[in-house]
Parts: sequence; structure tokens; C-alpha cells
Amino acid sequence: MDLAKITHFLHRGSKERRLSPTDTRVLEGWKWSTLLGYNAAVKKFKTFKTAIGESDYDLPLSLDDVYAFVVWAGRGANDDGEKKINATSLTHYLHALKAWHTFHDTTYPYQTEKRVKLMLKASSRQDATLPAKQGKSPVLIPDLADLFRLLSGRGPEAEAVKDLAIVAFWGMARLAELTYQSNSGPARLKKELTVWEVTTFQNVTTLTIHEAKTAKPGEIQTIKLHHMNSPLCPAKAIERQKQAARTDVDALFGYTTGNRRVNLTKRQVNQILRAAWSDLGRPRLTGHSFRVGGATLRNAVGIEIGEIKSLG
Repeated sequence: MDLAKITHFLHRGSKERRLSPTDTRVLEGWKWSTLLGYNAAVKKFKTFKTAIGESDYDLPLSLDDVYAFVVWAGRGANDDGEKKINATSLTHYLHALKAWHTFHDTTYPYQTEKRVKLMLKASSRQDATLPAKQGKSPVLIPDLADLFRLLSGRGPEAEAVKDLAIVAFWGMARLAELTYQSNSGPARLKKELTVWEVTTFQNVTTLTIHEAKTAKPGEIQTIKLHHMNSPLCPAKAIERQKQAARTDVDALFGYTTGNRRVNLTKRQVNQILRAAWSDLGRPRLTGHSFRVGGATLRNAVGIEIGEIKSLG
């Protein structure tokens, strides 16, 4: 767990504090992706406090802190709504502030709930007056083929990203489920994907995903990748990555340089993909576009929406 990435959440208000063994155990109760989201919300709250000239403060927050933050962050009838966040995001941020109090063992001002609920309803109405944003662009098979050709022959890092992209598309996987917190060292067992989590059958290859975003605590999810006679075959992509690894506990997606195994991080993959999509004239595509594309393809061939959702 890279605590440097959640420093805002670890601070008690504006103040640093030393973590105890109990604190560490409490942190372990949350998924890493959840902690990153909480940290982003607390960072937003700290931006608010700085904006109103209150950079020195402690927990618990006061009633006025909560109300003022909702007014500052959410849309109202007479403010510049373009610079605000929507009510759904603000609701998530408030949930994160409650978790922030839980971590620091202080009491959140829950007596704000009724008034905040009305404030969020007001913000939702203002959100509805804004032009609808364009939906997320899906990666289509021609896009995947173009990406395959662009990254082929560009070195081991690009080859690893290429294989990861193929698996993300056909497996409808989130990049966070296929990448690693650190680019060096062993993968975190039963938290990050290793060669060990790959099982190959006659017509299908499966990946065992621990701590998937939609999974319950302790629950695992299985990604099924069907074999196909195509350069874009996900099973072949997995096999290439297995052959490049040195041991069964190595990160599945990575590459070797010299005597060192390099794990692919989400940030690293996104940087490479962003540059590739720009070169291909598809700058609106993102890491999430693989899931959208995989779902779009399944829906086009008649798979029920409920079944698609059950896949992740």
C-alpha cells in the first residue's frame, strides 16, 4: 500500500499524524481503489478550505463546514454551474468525508443529513439544466486492430501494453484490475494479477481477479477469454505474457529489462494509450473505453444487458 498516494486522507484535518498499527489495519479494510477515491474527495474539501481562507483546521468538521462545502462544490440557481461538480459526485464526496472521520475515530456531524439531502436535490435540478455530456467512446474492433499494429515492434513495454489492451477489451476488464501499484518488485499476492491466476483450458483461458471493483470483500471474479483464430486473440496475448514472465508469481502484465521485471502500472499504461490514440486520431478513447467497447460488442450480437452486467 503506497501511503504517499493517500496523504490527504491520512491527515487529520490539515494536520499530519503518525499512523498506529490500528490505523493500518483499518486502512486494510478498504479496497485500494476506494481509498484513492476517498483521498480525491478529501483533497477537494481541502481545496474548498483553502479557497475560503481556512487552511488550519481539525476534525470533526462542524455543521457549517459541511453546509458551506455543499454550497461551494454543488450547483445552485445563482452561481456559475460550469465550475461545479454534479450532485452524484458530491454525494460520493460526502460519503468519503464520513469515511475520513471513521478512519480518524471522530464523529461526523450527521445532524446535517436532512438539510444536505434537500441541498443535493436542488443541485440535481441545476445539473439537469446543463447540456448532456457525450457518452464515453467505445473501442471498436477496428480501433483495437489499429492499436495492435501501432504498438507491435516498438519494444517490450509497448508489446506488454498491447497484450493488456487486447485482454481488457475481450474480458471487459478495468485497467486497475490488470495493472499494478508499483512498477517493481513482486506483485501483491491475491490482490494483483500474477501468472498463477491464469488457467488454460482447451477453448478458453480464465483469469482469477481478486478485489475486483464490483466484488464483495473476499469474493473473486473470473474473466473468461475465448480462443480465436486472430492476431487479436486474448488467449494468445495471455500466453505471450506468460512466456515473458520468469516465475508463476511474477506480474502477468509486464516486461523484462536486463535482469529486472517491470510491472505495468495504470498510470504508465494510460500514458502509452493516450499517446497511441492521439497518433491514431482517436483522442477521445480512454482506458475505460475497452470495457465500453466490449459491452457494446456483446450487446450488438444479442447478449442480454443483465448478462453483460454480470460479467463486470
